[in-house]
Amino acid sequence: MAGFAFKSTKTLRWALGLSLGVNLLVLGLVAGAVYRFDGPHGGAMRHMRDYGTPYVMALPEERRRAVFADARKGREDKSVSRAARRALYQEALTAIRAEPFDPAEARRVLDLQRDATLTVQQTVQNAWLAELAEMSAPERAAYADRVEEMLKRGKKGKRDGATPPKAGK
Repeated sequence: MAGFAFKSTKTLRWALGLSLGVNLLVLGLVAGAVYRFDGPHGGAMRHMRDYGTPYVMALPEERRRAVFADARKGREDKSVSRAARRALYQEALTAIRAEPFDPAEARRVLDLQRDATLTVQQTVQNAWLAELAEMSAPERAAYADRVEEMLKRGKKGKRDGATPPKAGK
């Protein structure tokens, strides 16, 4: 069987570049599917999502926006900024790579990350409670029904094939 020969190196470069592009596209699609179906949004790790998510997502849109606005205003502690969280991950990576490995240093960084997470959670929780305190008893009862409905939903936010109700409706 005779081999296939390119007439010029330019054609060969184009063919290799096209092949590489197609391979990267396929790799991206596979990685995206794995992340989507087995990552933090679904699959086996679905139960690991934030416990507060149903409470906030069941709020009517205007109240949900108010919670997040209040949380942003109440975040005077700059230790929980994105830059600070990234810096903590870098510290963790440094601790993991250190030779010899120092478990106490790794624990120190993990404790800082935990404290930052708890600070954010407490800030959002306070803003959420403030919104609930402004609701009337019938509004809170309707809200509790929406939370309950969100907790019953299956994958993709649907239950029994029905379209989920919008929050606040």
